[in-house]
Amino acid sequence: MGNNIGWINRISKIGKKIKKVKLSKPALNREEKRQHKLDAILRHGAAAFMAKGYYKTSLDDIALLHNVTKPTLYYYIKNKEDILIKCEHVASMRINGLLDNVTATDENAYHQLQNFIRGYVEIVTDDIIRCHIRHRGQREDPIARASSLKMHREIEHRVREIIGRGIEDGSIRSCNSTIITILLFDALNGISAWYRDEGELTREDLVTQILLIVTGGIKNKI
Repeated sequence: MGNNIGWINRISKIGKKIKKVKLSKPALNREEKRQHKLDAILRHGAAAFMAKGYYKTSLDDIALLHNVTKPTLYYYIKNKEDILIKCEHVASMRINGLLDNVTATDENAYHQLQNFIRGYVEIVTDDIIRCHIRHRGQREDPIARASSLKMHREIEHRVREIIGRGIEDGSIRSCNSTIITILLFDALNGISAWYRDEGELTREDLVTQILLIVTGGIKNKI
């Protein structure tokens, strides 16, 4: 019991940082309200998974954090694994949306890659995305596992395309786009494990250092 109180108190500190969304005027419609509540459940679930571990966290724990009964959770999620699936959906929407935006510009591919990295750092420091990255391999449903793998491969393919276009337009030096993409995501996803907003390192400084090391090495100096 003592251990449970300890981790709940730790997560409560995280929960205080979750911004409360004020109802706009006109008031949110039914679907918007449902989405707002689902987002809060995902954030509490993500915080619990990261603090206690996916397998050691129960829906009862999440219901307690969210201050609702366990049956209420079933209005928004099917089971515990569904939280991971929905976190992944949020990640897919945000990352693909970022890629849509950066590739829609007239900038050369090198600058598009830089803009992707800036946006991706912002994404992976969000609790929902951080949870997705840490627990994405813990799929029990084979269909969900295959879908997850497909989603990640498609995102990596889009980044490889940017690098390939950079080699063609001369903004990126000749390199193996597959290796660079793998190294890039390993570096960026690793941020989710150690970076915290309350630390001394700001996101701006973090992005600057990453761009200096990662993209600086592939920029065509000619």
